[in-house]
Amino acid sequence: MTARSEQIMTAIETALTGLTTTGTKVQRGQVYPHEIGQLPALGVLTGADVPSNEHQTGLLDWELTAYVEAVAEITAGYTAQASTIESSLATIRAEVHAALLADYTLGLAFVIDIAPGPVAQPMLDGDGKIPIGSLLMAFVIQYRTSRGDIEA
Repeated sequence: MTARSEQIMTAIETALTGLTTTGTKVQRGQVYPHEIGQLPALGVLTGADVPSNEHQTGLLDWELTAYVEAVAEITAGYTAQASTIESSLATIRAEVHAALLADYTLGLAFVIDIAPGPVAQPMLDGDGKIPIGSLLMAFVIQYRTSRGDIEA
C-alpha cells in the first residue's frame, strides 16, 4: 500500500491537472525551475505532516500541509509587467482554490477536511530572458490513519 499522505498528494495533483490557465503543466516535487514557454504552470510540494489528535479507538488524526506554487510569465509586451503577471497569478490562485475545495475530502474516504492556508505575496523576477512571477499557496489537509500504520 501507499502512505495516506502520498495518496493525498496524488489526489491534489490530479485535481489540479486540467485547470483552464495551467492545463496539464502540473509537477510534483519540482526541483528545477519551470522552463520558459512551459508557463503558466503549477508545482505541488509536500509540507509538514503533523499528528494532531490521538483517539482511544486506535486512530490518529494528522494535518498535512501541501504547497502549490503557481508560476506565470509575461508573454506579450513589456508594459505593465507586474500587474499582468500578478493578474495571471490571481486567476491561477482562484482556479486552484476552487479545484481543491470543490470536494473537501479530495475523493478519499480517510480525508476529514481541506482548508486554505497562508498565501505568500507574489514574487516577481526580471533577471531572466522574460519576466516571471510566482505565488506560493498552502493548503492544510486533515486526515486519519490507524495509530500503528500510516497506510491504513
